[in-house]
Amino acid sequence: MTKKWMILITILMLAGVLVSGCTDNADTTAENEIEETTTEDTEEEVETIGEGIDYGVKMEWFGKMNPDELELNRGDTIAWRNGKPQGTYTLISDDGLFENQIMDNNDAYEYTFMTSGTYTFSVQDESNMTLTVTVR
Repeated sequence: MTKKWMILITILMLAGVLVSGCTDNADTTAENEIEETTTEDTEEEVETIGEGIDYGVKMEWFGKMNPDELELNRGDTIAWRNGKPQGTYTLISDDGLFENQIMDNNDAYEYTFMTSGTYTFSVQDESNMTLTVTVR
């Protein structure tokens, strides 16, 4: 009798795994459709210049952003990454483009620039950690 229960439990567990695998694929497909729709709407509203290049800025543990100046086009994206081994940094948009971002070690935050201008970014309590971005 024990063998029959073990076989039944095993079959139920395998069925559960198979069903949960099917569910994940359906959710992913729906998310992709939503992302595609959102991207298309954004592109129609704002004309970008260039190819939408991604730039990386590392918030170094010794109190510096690397690089500290960037020149880019509308539609380009910057990803800030916290390189501080321990503790957090708070990334601030001095021009109010986004809310302050509290970032633990190796966390990243991305922002896409859609409006031309010159913008500055800093890190709370770190006077030398600044970034100036010029968007054409």
